[in-house]
Amino acid sequence: MASPQKQYSAEFKAKVALKALAQDKKNLDRLSDKHDVPVSMILTWTAQLERKAAHVYQTSAEPTDVSPRTEDIDLVDVEIDDEKVSHSISYGVMGDELDYKKLTFWSVLGIVFVVIFTQLLFEMYEQSQQVNDDRIAASSQYHDVNEQKEQAREQLSNFGVVDIEEGIYRIPIDSVMNKMAVDGE
Repeated sequence: MASPQKQYSAEFKAKVALKALAQDKKNLDRLSDKHDVPVSMILTWTAQLERKAAHVYQTSAEPTDVSPRTEDIDLVDVEIDDEKVSHSISYGVMGDELDYKKLTFWSVLGIVFVVIFTQLLFEMYEQSQQVNDDRIAASSQYHDVNEQKEQAREQLSNFGVVDIEEGIYRIPIDSVMNKMAVDGE
């Protein structure tokens, strides 16, 4: 259940508001604790005091109440010829009159651009993927060719057996060239 709101006298409000103004609205928490008044209420009182401080120095010839009175306000009857404006004022909002042809055109155009952009992104992705696949294939072929060259170099520079049943053996090419050079002399 909500507690009843405290009632403060005008003198108390003025005293607290003046103290708050003297402190330049700083340390309001301490002032609030001291007088057991919420900070928001102190701020309200200081704002009221600042607004109404000029009334203290008014002469008796000057009017003291600056707010308009309801008796002084003249009601004006306004006639509006435009039915749409009249209807809008009575409901407080203007009706939307959308141009559905333009709305449809721009919506379809926007969708077409999004589809084209998405298709281009997809094509770029596939192109990039193809380039990467080609690079991988080229590096793989390069590796395979280098491996085959290394095997050929090894076969040309080492002894080995080609066919043991036939008695075919492999000798290094350097040895063959040296033998041919010696035999040729």
